[in-house]
Amino acid sequence: MKYCPNCGKQVDPKAVICPYCGVSLPLSSSSSTPATTTDDTGSAWWGVLGFFVPVAGLVLYIVWHNSEPKNAKSAGIGALIQVGVSIAFVIFCFFIILLANLSD
Repeated sequence: MKYCPNCGKQVDPKAVICPYCGVSLPLSSSSSTPATTTDDTGSAWWGVLGFFVPVAGLVLYIVWHNSEPKNAKSAGIGALIQVGVSIAFVIFCFFIILLANLSD
């Protein structure tokens, strides 16, 4: 049995690249236990940061998308939600102003 040191998924013992995350695998078969990563929790706080500072969420997503995919996804979703809310707000304001001008 061989596990990927990056994503922790079981891979073919002869594999040199993980088919799940694309990371190069060590040639020795001493890696018999799955790698545990405590930093990649996918915390909702990364989503909150991405929501309030969408540029930071986008940068974190780009930087972390291979090394910490759960945190990257959380920050990216927060930024994406903020962009959607901003677009909806602009459209709403446009229609309010349009209706105000039409009623005059």
